[in-house]
Amino acid sequence: MRLSAAEALVNQLASYEVDRIFCVPGESYLAALDALYDHKYIEVVACRHEGGAGFMALADAKLTNRPGVLFTSRGPGAMNAAISLHAAQQDGIPLLAFIGHVTRKELGRGAFQEVDYGTTFGDIAKKVIEIHDGSRMYDLIAQAWQFAISGTPGPVVIVLPEDMLEDHIDASASAGPPRALCSGPTTADLEAVAQRLSKAQRPLLIAGSQIGSADAKAALCQIAEQWGLPVLGAFKQQDVMANDHPHWIGQVGFVMNPVMADALKETDLILAVGTRLGDITTQGFTFPASPLPEQDVIHVYPDAEKLGRNIAPWMGIVADSGSFLSEFARHPVPPTEFSRSAWVGKLTQRHRELTRFSPKPSDLGVDLGCVVIAVDEYAPPNTLFCLDSGNFATWVHRYLTVHKGQHLLGSASGAMGSGVPFAVSAAMRHPEHTVIAFMGDGGALMNGNEIATAVHHGANIKLIIADNAVYGTIKGFQEKLFPGRPVATSLTNPDFVAWAESFGVKGYSISEDADADHVIEAALTHDGPVVVHVKQSAERLNAFSP
Repeated sequence: MRLSAAEALVNQLASYEVDRIFCVPGESYLAALDALYDHKYIEVVACRHEGGAGFMALADAKLTNRPGVLFTSRGPGAMNAAISLHAAQQDGIPLLAFIGHVTRKELGRGAFQEVDYGTTFGDIAKKVIEIHDGSRMYDLIAQAWQFAISGTPGPVVIVLPEDMLEDHIDASASAGPPRALCSGPTTADLEAVAQRLSKAQRPLLIAGSQIGSADAKAALCQIAEQWGLPVLGAFKQQDVMANDHPHWIGQVGFVMNPVMADALKETDLILAVGTRLGDITTQGFTFPASPLPEQDVIHVYPDAEKLGRNIAPWMGIVADSGSFLSEFARHPVPPTEFSRSAWVGKLTQRHRELTRFSPKPSDLGVDLGCVVIAVDEYAPPNTLFCLDSGNFATWVHRYLTVHKGQHLLGSASGAMGSGVPFAVSAAMRHPEHTVIAFMGDGGALMNGNEIATAVHHGANIKLIIADNAVYGTIKGFQEKLFPGRPVATSLTNPDFVAWAESFGVKGYSISEDADADHVIEAALTHDGPVVVHVKQSAERLNAFSP
């Protein structure tokens, strides 16, 4: 049987259980779009900007534990999508980015919108694959998938010359999606960890982004309980464990509060699982310290290149995080002469102190903590929270309790504009869940146009916009480093209620602390998408400000 390379591509993705792709349509991959016309298994989501499409693909990857799929046109389309490739690299999320390209006879001739993608994305993507012969479609797509999921997951760029997609090739049966190349922990590894851990009086488990599946999270809880371990989430990993679990002590922010940082100095062993131990999680490579930490570090990660890159571990284990946790949860716990209940209790008490909310009314606007507390009260047990980037996020991390059965999608890349796309993707993947997205006024107007995509697809999203009329994070740094000299941080915003209603979406406004409770209750029970405009006080941009 003969078929076009474009048809082979679509069939291959379907055989890998891809059921949704995100795109902005472009003439450079029309043949692929045409191949999708008759393919009812794969839904095509046309977005309003390639950056929004890319963020939607990333959210879908997080929710399905398989690569997200993005299609974009050449040149400008690919450049618009670059932000999502960077986020995939920073977060360790598998992403396949298919980019239409000039025809093969035009390659290297400076043709209209031609880009050398190997050069452009070489330091962001794990691999850039340019397919020049349609007959290579099957094996190169398999290779791209393998690269995306193995080691540290990340983005792979697949470049599709326009005319190559119309090559006619022999059909081939798929063997199904490739599996990640990663060895599991050995029996000797598990025994060494158990013996070292049994001798620690004040150990700490740092849980990272690669702990994504329900089974891995369940094993994490089991290990924490069996071994008496406090669990600290790596940067932006607030949902690796239920926040009301007795062993949860919070997640790492840009700057750890001294109340917790001082207590953690007593740690005598760190078990880091599923995290690269980057600069934010380690607070500028100070905890654990680089290159030689003060306490022994056992580092478990699926990519050997990341072990010892900045911090010398006492022991490095190349293993899938979920596999390690599942195996270690079944490993016998040797007897120990230490009780760690006081250690865990001390840290959880510090965490409770930090997350205890006391409103601070202001004539200048709403205390955002009042809004977060109201969301915490009224959010259903199955809520999917989505979090854009910005200073407003400190209020969510400090005062929102992510319960068992709830999830929080955020990005460690710090990229603004992810909140609305994340919410659209989450609501489409799980329409049975309540989806709530928090964002600032800056991020809201970066990819807020994707509300149109939500309306088009019937995605029931609840958006909460903190409007303080400034780029808050940058304003904070300016005041710290160049006090009294603000530049380029003040904003003029629309009426977000009227903005929402222009899309046919219900708008609500919170202008006083007393409004928060009843407005949030109404917004979350409204049958349809909503935007909540919070007129936040610019006096306290950060939840840890005095």
